[in-house]
Amino acid sequence: MTKKYVKEDLQYYKHDIASANDFVTQEQADSMIKYFEQMANVWGPIAFFGSAGMGLAPLDPTLPSLGLEEDFFEKLKNRFKNTVEMFFERELKPNTSHAQKWDVGGFASPHSDNSDHDGNLNAFEINKYVGILYLNEDYEGGELYFPEHDISIKPKLGQYIMFPGGHENIHGVKEITKGTRYTMVSFWDYAESEYDEETLKRWEEEEKEIRKQQEKQREEWQKGNKYA
Repeated sequence: MTKKYVKEDLQYYKHDIASANDFVTQEQADSMIKYFEQMANVWGPIAFFGSAGMGLAPLDPTLPSLGLEEDFFEKLKNRFKNTVEMFFERELKPNTSHAQKWDVGGFASPHSDNSDHDGNLNAFEINKYVGILYLNEDYEGGELYFPEHDISIKPKLGQYIMFPGGHENIHGVKEITKGTRYTMVSFWDYAESEYDEETLKRWEEEEKEIRKQQEKQREEWQKGNKYA
């Protein structure tokens, strides 16, 4: 798991959407999924119907029992950073990185990771870029799609797909119709970005409102209205 990618290695879907393939092996992906399944009590709901997320510690002494180094996830996140910086030719700093799973019925409507649908930046403005590692193929549905660019990708195991996740690349996940879809997702900001206290305070208040809206949405989902 030490391969360093150059631009010529990448598979391009658009000038700013590309995949580093074979980022992890089949064996590594299988072990990661086994680890995630063992952590069933740690998964928590996120902003998309039928999906859950889980944070990952930099060290876990249980990982060697699955054939992974105890700092496997920390090394993996460092590789994410190096690869995203190579692709976008700029230094970046990490925001968040988490495991994510999508069960049958799960989907994500077209959205931006850092703005509203009109392109107005919001509390998640720091999410300039996104990288998604795909860990399995034994599910149906779940394509990553970009409706404004007529791009639909059925990800392969081991693909690490990178793109600016803002209004320029509105994207979604098609409904999973069979199986469970496992990924790892990381968000990145420009390394030089700095934000004043006023901006941070405004984001804090905006995020509170967004979380309230998401909670109302989850209540509708629980009532059976999954498209609310």
